[in-house]
Amino acid sequence: MVPVRLGYSEDVWWSEINCYADDVMDELLNIELLECDPLTRREKETPIHCAVKYANEREVELGEAMAKMLIDAGGDPRVRDGHGRKPAEICTGRTAELRSVLVKEEYILNEGLDKSTHEEDDDAGSGPASDSE
Repeated sequence: MVPVRLGYSEDVWWSEINCYADDVMDELLNIELLECDPLTRREKETPIHCAVKYANEREVELGEAMAKMLIDAGGDPRVRDGHGRKPAEICTGRTAELRSVLVKEEYILNEGLDKSTHEEDDDAGSGPASDSE
């Protein structure tokens, strides 16, 4: 797709795209039997790798949201790229929180844990302190 220039600056064009990115991702990921881990031809990266690279280079929040959506749709954060790196291994300092999310998801998949049960445990641990202390 080639962007059509209608007198908009590049920054405005990107901000308009970013406004709709979550909606587009939701629609794509709702497609039945969608392949969540196809590898790119050149770098052999998954969409999760691409979301991490986007977060590293452009917008952390949007890249993190895309990575989480891909994982929720069945993407596997354990898949290595053509250089032998998992998505968590290409995170930079500015995407440290995303690295934590990816490592946690890897752990859940490796241990065969039920994700919904694991999330409930996390929520319970972050609640207010007990009065019995």
